[in-house]
Amino acid sequence: MRRLMSLVVLASILTGCHKFNSDKMTAALEQTVSAKAVPRYAGPRWKAMQAIYLDRQYAPIWLSRDRPRQEARDLVDALTQADAQGLRMRDYDLPGLRNALDSAYHKGKTTEQELANLDLRLTSLFLDYGNDLLTGRLDPAAVDSGWYIRNRRSAVDSTLRAAIGQRGFSAMVAPLTPQLKEYGDLVHALDQYRQLGAKGGWATVPAGPALKPGAQGARVAALRARLAATGDLSGTGDAYDGSVAGGVRRFQARHGLDSTGTVDAATLAALNVPIAVRIRQLELNLERLRWLPNDFGQRYVLVNIPDYTLHAFDAGKEVLTMRVVVGSEYGHATPVFADTMNSVVFRPYWNVPRDIVNEEVVPKMRTDKHYLDEHHYEVVRGKGDEVVDPGSIDWGDLDTSKVDFRVRQKPGDDNSLGRVKFMFPNQFDIYMHDTPAHSLFGRNARALSHGCVRLEHPDRLADYVFEGDPAWPPEKIREAMEADSSRQVAVRRKLPVYIVYLTAFARDGQIQFRDDPYGADARAIARLGPPVADAALDSARAALRKLMKS
Repeated sequence: MRRLMSLVVLASILTGCHKFNSDKMTAALEQTVSAKAVPRYAGPRWKAMQAIYLDRQYAPIWLSRDRPRQEARDLVDALTQADAQGLRMRDYDLPGLRNALDSAYHKGKTTEQELANLDLRLTSLFLDYGNDLLTGRLDPAAVDSGWYIRNRRSAVDSTLRAAIGQRGFSAMVAPLTPQLKEYGDLVHALDQYRQLGAKGGWATVPAGPALKPGAQGARVAALRARLAATGDLSGTGDAYDGSVAGGVRRFQARHGLDSTGTVDAATLAALNVPIAVRIRQLELNLERLRWLPNDFGQRYVLVNIPDYTLHAFDAGKEVLTMRVVVGSEYGHATPVFADTMNSVVFRPYWNVPRDIVNEEVVPKMRTDKHYLDEHHYEVVRGKGDEVVDPGSIDWGDLDTSKVDFRVRQKPGDDNSLGRVKFMFPNQFDIYMHDTPAHSLFGRNARALSHGCVRLEHPDRLADYVFEGDPAWPPEKIREAMEADSSRQVAVRRKLPVYIVYLTAFARDGQIQFRDDPYGADARAIARLGPPVADAALDSARAALRKLMKS
């Protein structure tokens, strides 16, 4: 159905082609573009449109001497299938375009001014569509207060201006469409899930005790059907055999669950998420990919918060992955941002955050004067390293709003930062580090820190960071991690770090879904607005039949 509008508009374009005087049309374009009045269809893109036509000396972009160019037909086709990209066809004034086409080609004698207006309208629609591809429908800063990665909004007009000068529609949209492979994978997944939804999606698996190998009956039959719907299992039956256990493990792996092969409460809940919710999740994460840079570069580190995983890339290929712990939801959420790693600190001190000092350290010192020593803490005044006697502080009468000292933990095996931390200076004071609490990596959900990113294998990340630096071979890195003193080392090859938030993504050709630890999905989806059926489809269908008979 979504192609109906495209067929109607294309039929309008191709029916009754009109020859025009190119000199007169150029003059009409120049007159319109140079006028003070802004056409209603141009909107906020008028200045960009004026610059585009000035670049072309007011030559038309979409209309040739005999008929609309192929680029115009490709543009209309793209607009009427915008939902394939997770966009909204209703965001583009297609009824206005159809009226303009009818006016230009079907009402009888057509003027060059009407054709000029049609060319301008097509340009305006291209800019709207291109802007949505380039930076997303929404401003991420207005949708998610924790999103700080800069996208391409600052350069949108210049990028669109350059794109429209390319030959062929594919070349025009190529620099606007996210180049990340994950984007194409999600577009494909969205199409698959919509097709599945059109067939009824999947039925729920009835509630009950955990399902495991050896079980039989109607609930197992429902489980098999549910797994088959998303390609995690083939075949039918009502027995929970080895193939079902394998299908459950595949499903669990794709949803970030413990791959036990047993349907526990968490797995059952994931199985029973409605397909409409998954489709919305795919649409949202396509939007999030449009909020990201178009190119991360060849060598970088990426942390996906909902996946609790770090990935390191070199020459565009993943060379390292590990589990991480991220900030807890309430008050300590890890922000979404990007920066550059420039140093590594071996055997670091841990500067205890002010809120922890006020809420934990001070109350403990009021009841236990040995608390600082027991945890290898020391008190430091000023911006330097002047260590002072904690006994000189009246902890019982201390005003925590006027604390003039810092508390830090000395390097050691129980240091909260472990043996190494990785610095990429940012406004949030977020960094990556080792941790003595390695048991946390055994948990499935790992939003447990005060905001920084704890690493499962910090030694491996250090090897990656210093790769190619002859001064820091792996054996020297291990020595520094076990040394008695703290040492900060500059990173020779500056390393981009991206901390992102994706609850749907592709991995090894498999679509993955994750829980939403910060509740960001619901907030963003509310701003995206619900998908709605376009009421014009029915009239478009009727118009198509009429055109076919004429």
